[in-house]
Amino acid sequence: MKAGNIISFDGKRSGDQGVTLRSGYNGTINACRQLLVKDLPKQMDGLFERLDDVLYAQADKAGSDQNQTAYFESMRMLRLERVAIQSAYNKGILGRFDRFWTHGPGAVPQQASGASLSCDELDLVESDDLEEGLAITGMVSKGNNSFYRDLYALDQRFSYLLNGMEIGEDGNPLAPATFCTAFKQSISMLEVPLAVKLVIYKQFEKEVIAKLGPLYDQVNATLAKAGILPGIKPTMRRNSPYRSDDSSSRSSAADDRAAYVAGDNPELQAEVFATLQQLLLQRRPMPQTPPGSVQYVDSGSLLSALSVLQQQSDSAKTPAGQVLDAGAMRTVLLSMPQIGQDGSGKVAIGRSDEDTIDVISMLFEFILDDPGLSDPMRALLARLQIPMLKVAILDKSFFGRKDHPARRLLNAMAQAAIGWTEESGRSGDGLYAHIESAVSRILAKFDDDLALFDELYEQFSAFLEREQRGAHVAEERAAQVTQGKEALVEAKRHVADEIGRCLANYSSVPDVVQNLVRDGWNDVMLLIYLRKGKESEEWGEAVNLMERLVWSVMPKPSHRERQELLRSIPELLKGLRAGLSDISYNQHKMTRAFKGLQARHLACLRGGRALDEVTDTQSEGAGQSGEAAGGMEEIVLETVDAQSAPVDIEPDAFDKQAEELAVGSWLELTEEDGSVIRAKLSWRSSISGSCLFVNRKGMKVAEVSQRGLGAWLRSGKVVLLPEVDVPLMDRALNSMVVTLNQSLAKKPGGGKEK
Repeated sequence: MKAGNIISFDGKRSGDQGVTLRSGYNGTINACRQLLVKDLPKQMDGLFERLDDVLYAQADKAGSDQNQTAYFESMRMLRLERVAIQSAYNKGILGRFDRFWTHGPGAVPQQASGASLSCDELDLVESDDLEEGLAITGMVSKGNNSFYRDLYALDQRFSYLLNGMEIGEDGNPLAPATFCTAFKQSISMLEVPLAVKLVIYKQFEKEVIAKLGPLYDQVNATLAKAGILPGIKPTMRRNSPYRSDDSSSRSSAADDRAAYVAGDNPELQAEVFATLQQLLLQRRPMPQTPPGSVQYVDSGSLLSALSVLQQQSDSAKTPAGQVLDAGAMRTVLLSMPQIGQDGSGKVAIGRSDEDTIDVISMLFEFILDDPGLSDPMRALLARLQIPMLKVAILDKSFFGRKDHPARRLLNAMAQAAIGWTEESGRSGDGLYAHIESAVSRILAKFDDDLALFDELYEQFSAFLEREQRGAHVAEERAAQVTQGKEALVEAKRHVADEIGRCLANYSSVPDVVQNLVRDGWNDVMLLIYLRKGKESEEWGEAVNLMERLVWSVMPKPSHRERQELLRSIPELLKGLRAGLSDISYNQHKMTRAFKGLQARHLACLRGGRALDEVTDTQSEGAGQSGEAAGGMEEIVLETVDAQSAPVDIEPDAFDKQAEELAVGSWLELTEEDGSVIRAKLSWRSSISGSCLFVNRKGMKVAEVSQRGLGAWLRSGKVVLLPEVDVPLMDRALNSMVVTLNQSLAKKPGGGKEK
């Protein structure tokens, strides 16, 4: 609870989670809250000021009067609801912050997952909700990625204040997820088209999520000044993806990005080129020519020669995508007139440029060997060898900056290409055509302006975003259908088990009841299980009614039992009729079943002496019961067999690999006809372990059990592809360092030249 703008810490301990605040820091926590109180109005003011202009621009570009009217109407609604939206937004965030200190990281309940539904009901999921959810997820992901260092420091300091309680994912009250969730709830009152809502979310991402850095800096500084883990290193924030047009801002941003990378991994990032230079120097033989007699080529002449080679390769457009090794590249360059040999002495390439040629050649040799790329994609990306060599000579930070424009573009194209195969096609507006277009523009236009790579990256990212949005929708629907099918199978199994348990309690159940339970009440229970779940009150009532039905047709020797039956029959028949009507049970079948029940009930009310007078009850009941028991036995045997089968064969390394394969992993599947499919593990059942695979368009391509996946791996039918989350350049540079170290380890003397 809070009084005014101050959090009340009376009763520091919560009964639910046992939250205990470290004493002496109440004032510090309130100081952090005041920073939040000051920052929230600035966030919303900046958003609404810019949002009006953005929506007006969208209306101006609208293709129809209807769309234009929708944008203008949305602008009017936003102006009217601005105060309410800001109030709800502030209340949501401050409430989350306050509850964190009184109830702990898990104070905000997560959105409950929907109850299990049937396949038909799952198809009704609105794609608009899915689109909105994807927009929120994207914002949270970008925010976490941009400010992960700041959030890590806040997690540690908040955990310290809670006496070591683990914060957990999205448990931080200042995490991007908090701001995104609060904003989503604050604009839920707006009845605007999805297209407008997505524009609003995009602007919120730019104006609020991308600008959380200063708030994080102030809160971390306040906590550190109060003596809360001051030893945590100062944060180096990733630069926001929304760059200013001001050139000085771009320069400052570049410095910030370089600083961030330097702190990320000193050996393989900021100092990666120096590391590779050291390894190459140890491997390279000592020069035989005295240094004084060598004329070194300046970088300008080298770049001119490379530009000529680039134009030649663009004209030839060699489909094979062959790369030149370092020796061949040096030979070709030194033979070109742009180098300017004048016969005054031996010409050589300087050490730094020579090292760059070596590293780029090794990089593209790695690309040609990368199993994550299909042959056509390898050939396409290999054509970038000379442009990337020019980039590396112009800017040595290419090897150390993860966000270098050229490196970023190369990584994005390689990552997108992992799911592409020849069957996807090369023409039209597809992935191959976009990558080919980007490569062709680089070969034709790139001289020394690195801004071209930024432009191409933005265009390629926009294409991927459009494509991935559709793929996400298709993938979600494929997963929902598969989950629905599995939920249906699980529900049928559970209902069958419940019916079998009920009937097994009696030695002989008349056929009229067996038929009614298996043919009608089975579906009633199935529908309740799917809609409400087995923990629901409705499920318990359905099971109880089935048990009372079976009990009602059993002999009643005592007067008390007959009286109890007489009292219960009206309610029993009413419940049966209501349940069967809900599933639209056949009226003729229902009438026959109720007549049969009436005869059984009359027999029971006579004390059991007239049971034999019911036509063929015993004989038919025994026969039907035996038949039904046989059917039930079949179900039980199937279930047991399915569960025990994996025990028959001891799981091996392939089964373990299948079990541990992470969702999102890509693999290459070879069909019986020799065709190759690339598929991503989209979903794994927590019940059966069944695995759903989709292509890069999000369409289902395979569904296999966990055992089946292990068999695929064992037979070589599938091959795992490199991790998508590890960029191509990172994998290449790591591989190069390992390769160079291994080659040096094999040399006599531990790698030193003799």
